[in-house]
Amino acid sequence: MKNEIIAEIANAHQGSAGIAERMVREFSAAGAQAVKFQIYLAEELLTRSHPRYEHFKRQSFGEDDWAHLIQVAKDLNTKIYCDVFGQKALQIAVKYQADGYKLHASDLGDLSLVEAAANSPGRVLLSAGGAIVRELDKAVNIVLSCGKRPVVLHGFQAYPTCLEDTNLARLDWLINHYGETCDIGFADHLAGDDPFALALPIHALGRGAKLVEKHVTLDRAAKGVDYFSSIEPAEFNTLMKWVRACEMAEGGRADHLSEAELNYRASVKKHWVATKPLSAGHVLQRSDLIMKRVPDAPVDPLREDQLVGKKLVSDVDEEQTVTRQHVKTIVWALPVARSRSSRLPEKALLEIAGVPALGHLFKRLEQCDGVDKVVFCTTFDKSDDGLVHLANSHGVPVYRGATVNVLERMVGAMGDAEVDVVLRVTGDDILVDPDYVRKGLEHHFASNAEYTDLKSLPSGTEIEIFDAELLREILARAEDSEGTEYLTNYVTDNGSHYKTASLPVAAEHCRDWRLTLDTTEDLELISKLLEFMRDIGKPFDYRMNDIVAFFDKYPEAASINAEVRQRSAPVQVNTSINWRKPKGPESL
Repeated sequence: MKNEIIAEIANAHQGSAGIAERMVREFSAAGAQAVKFQIYLAEELLTRSHPRYEHFKRQSFGEDDWAHLIQVAKDLNTKIYCDVFGQKALQIAVKYQADGYKLHASDLGDLSLVEAAANSPGRVLLSAGGAIVRELDKAVNIVLSCGKRPVVLHGFQAYPTCLEDTNLARLDWLINHYGETCDIGFADHLAGDDPFALALPIHALGRGAKLVEKHVTLDRAAKGVDYFSSIEPAEFNTLMKWVRACEMAEGGRADHLSEAELNYRASVKKHWVATKPLSAGHVLQRSDLIMKRVPDAPVDPLREDQLVGKKLVSDVDEEQTVTRQHVKTIVWALPVARSRSSRLPEKALLEIAGVPALGHLFKRLEQCDGVDKVVFCTTFDKSDDGLVHLANSHGVPVYRGATVNVLERMVGAMGDAEVDVVLRVTGDDILVDPDYVRKGLEHHFASNAEYTDLKSLPSGTEIEIFDAELLREILARAEDSEGTEYLTNYVTDNGSHYKTASLPVAAEHCRDWRLTLDTTEDLELISKLLEFMRDIGKPFDYRMNDIVAFFDKYPEAASINAEVRQRSAPVQVNTSINWRKPKGPESL
């Protein structure tokens, strides 16, 4: 959200409703997101014996004036906040639907006023200028108990406040003390003609303030009320331009690299090249490699440990970039399934064209060139005993692990084995295409990727490719790995820190057919498809062209499950990575 800058009109209107309206219009045009007035009744603010009583009596507006001024701001799509100095003042602000109310530090002891403001519609701002922490704590807790997040504003008016008395360090304290439950703001009262008058609010925003009040006047030279700390419309407009420029400079997510920075990285990164000609069969030594900038290289280089100690599977010329295409890489496929399903219970054991669904998947994975081992990942739950028996009947080893944590099962299946790359295969996607698995691996190796998707293929035919090291890192560093049923999100939500790629897919195979197994409608369609493959003599060794031929012959089949919607990740899934957590015994 953009930082909020409030044009603090206060009493700069000199008691004239006409001047007040002009100020609303001019400062709205100058970029103010909000303007703020002081609503008070003299008899509610001071005793009749106070020397300033008559002054405030003359300065105050009637209820009709406030109704008009607040409506003018609303018509300009400008928020209006009101300092309220008593219950009657608050009632006026509430009646005419002000967007929020600020309570002066002098009123924080009036807990009934604090409670009334907190129970009124609109934002609550609490002045910390001149307030001690116990007063603030009580007021903050009252507002929080009413279900609102208050704004705590540092700053006080000393006509003007000297730079050395501004004490922006207190913003740090307020953020530390209240930042989890409150927004922190800054009420600036530096002299309007001070060279630092526009820079100080920017500095406050840089220290963590989310809202800034800046006193304004139409003409400082006129020396009206509160002119000391005020800036004029043109100056305010400059301030707003500076604020927006700073917001642009802040960029997006703090823990992500921008597209421009990623492009810079790609242009300057060095890659491993051979120091001399090397022959297939040679085991790479550190002395065989040197890092240099090269043209047309993959975006990211490999880590040294991904090459040193590996056997070359092809010759490499001097100064040729060495990728994983050149070395022996160990690839495991880890199909993941369990019996419990809310939409189609025990779907993995349902017979399709005479073979259990999961059996089809095992048969497809057997045909995948480049896959060194298949390990089936399921849970300790007794309901999954049947899946274990089926995997055993296909000669597929089994790893049983946590019920919810899919990633724990996958990493557990690898154990301490030497595994470089993992195919993640969900038990719902039984139509995995072996040719595209090979192409995906080739693309993964050529791109030096840590993660490669095949999502341009129809759902149910694709797999995902992960570096084993990446899976171990996510498990070790994820804030919460219980949501790794949606494992892809952990990569895409943190994508600038991971080396990702997508396999280009032939246009004739980029279809929106739903071929994943999750509902009775899916079962009906996949059954028709696999019965077709059986009848043409390709019960297990069909390819994407054969699937295209099926839909060409039976185009109406796609409508069987066309209304089914894929389940999306719950909004509560936390995919954050804690980069401070140790990754584990192996280093990046």
